[in-house]
Amino acid sequence: MPYCSAMEDQHAAGVPGSQRQDGRGAVYLPVRQSPYGGAALVILAATLPILISGGIFFVDGPNHFFRVTLWEAMLAGDVGNEFFRASGDLYPNLTIDVVTGILSKVVSPAVALTLFICLAIGAYIFAAIWWRQQRGERTDLQLLLIILLAAYSEPLYWGLFNYILGLGIMFVALHRAIEQHRAPSAGFVVSQALIVVAMCLTSIFPVMLYVCFCFGMLLVAAHDDWCEGRLADSANLLKSHWLSAILVVVLTMVMEPGQTGRTEWHLATKITGVFTVGKTTNLSLEYLLSLLVLGAIAWLAWRRGLIVSRCELAGLLVCCLLFVVMPKDLMSVGAVDRRLVPAIVTIIAVFVRGPSPSASRPEAGVTALLAGIIAAKLGLLFYFWAPLRDLDAVYAQITKTIPANAIVLFVPPVEETRPDAIERARRFARLVSTLQPVPASEAHVFVQHPHLLLRHLAGRNVLPTQVFSNFWVKRIPEFQDLPDTATSQTLADVAAALAWLPPDIVSHVISHIDLDDALAPDISLRKIAEVGSVRLYSAARAGPGLLQWPDG
Repeated sequence: MPYCSAMEDQHAAGVPGSQRQDGRGAVYLPVRQSPYGGAALVILAATLPILISGGIFFVDGPNHFFRVTLWEAMLAGDVGNEFFRASGDLYPNLTIDVVTGILSKVVSPAVALTLFICLAIGAYIFAAIWWRQQRGERTDLQLLLIILLAAYSEPLYWGLFNYILGLGIMFVALHRAIEQHRAPSAGFVVSQALIVVAMCLTSIFPVMLYVCFCFGMLLVAAHDDWCEGRLADSANLLKSHWLSAILVVVLTMVMEPGQTGRTEWHLATKITGVFTVGKTTNLSLEYLLSLLVLGAIAWLAWRRGLIVSRCELAGLLVCCLLFVVMPKDLMSVGAVDRRLVPAIVTIIAVFVRGPSPSASRPEAGVTALLAGIIAAKLGLLFYFWAPLRDLDAVYAQITKTIPANAIVLFVPPVEETRPDAIERARRFARLVSTLQPVPASEAHVFVQHPHLLLRHLAGRNVLPTQVFSNFWVKRIPEFQDLPDTATSQTLADVAAALAWLPPDIVSHVISHIDLDDALAPDISLRKIAEVGSVRLYSAARAGPGLLQWPDG
């Protein structure tokens, strides 16, 4: 893959940093026409589905909605403190609570959350295009579509809105760090430190990528200094970033981690994690679409070349190394490594050379391929989520029977054994081949969406056990150890989770399966309501001790 490393030589020769050599003697002048018209259209295309739906099709979207509504009610004094308390600690996901809290003063919490999601997506896309423009490169339709698909990837599917906004901030910080290395500015140290602090309070993972990129730049500078017997470049880098480094260390030490638990590294997730770009469902077919997106960006990088200095290339490679060494679960935070790939692909897209004046037929084919992928993904989303509209109406009806001050557990559609990826793909292929709508239970298997009912519990003084606790709103200690059946994958998982119900606590269980004969007699169940295939039970521990379940 060709790349241009002449930018540092350009700076040394007095050539402005906005000019780029193409490796054959030509100089690319800054593009005069504004690229932001195309950026506005891409941002509109990205935010329109969110504005229409309110973002309920993101897995953790309803969970955020419940929290935002609860936080606003607690600030207004509309709910008691039976289950939750407000925390004043700093934590890495602070931005969503601050922004939605401010917006909720003028709009409803639902609209505030929708606007925050649009802000995160818009900032991600705009920052990537802005970065290319600052480098003097035009962003054509192919790269616009790749950036759009990178934004609509697994992090967005899981509802990692803080992380996506943090990546937009990171793109700005990376451009500033690169330009500072070429042409030092006196005010960079303080201004960059403020940007890094904002990034750190938004999400810690963009900070990790930023640190790795800067570390790669430092390695190249230190190598050059070593070869020339001086310490000028590496010393300048350290002087430029010393305040940012100190503030990140201090914030890391004083911020509440939010979650604690196991840390695991899995080789399988490294293989599948590569194919998370443009993946917005849990369907195996999405891996093929992601492969095509990666093939498109790789082909453009090979055909046009990458305009990167040695420092930038080293920073990009260290970010790739971070993906390799990053665990799958970090202190019980899942999909840690997988969320890095779309950001790395976007950085590569920023470094790809702009289009030549004469468009080629192969590049037109890439445009058609990317547009076809977007159309296929829209079709998949509608195909999956259309059946869940009826289920959403069922949730709205059955939650009306839940009293105030109730603990609510959720049991998703499960089977005796969880179907593997091949079986899920067969089910989907069978449904598509016969043009059958996806049943609600199958949609849950494909999409993994246990939080949909939280939309209908928002604003009520209840405790859903699957609601997040790593934000400003915390559970009070008496309810920290309640079981969570929402992530159960088999019937045995449901039984094992309910076995941890504390004595003398009555919970309300919204279940997609019949629990009457599924559990041991130590659990006392009473069916309260049934709407369609969804049942509402009251559940309590009848025995004094923890239940012991036989193997198998």
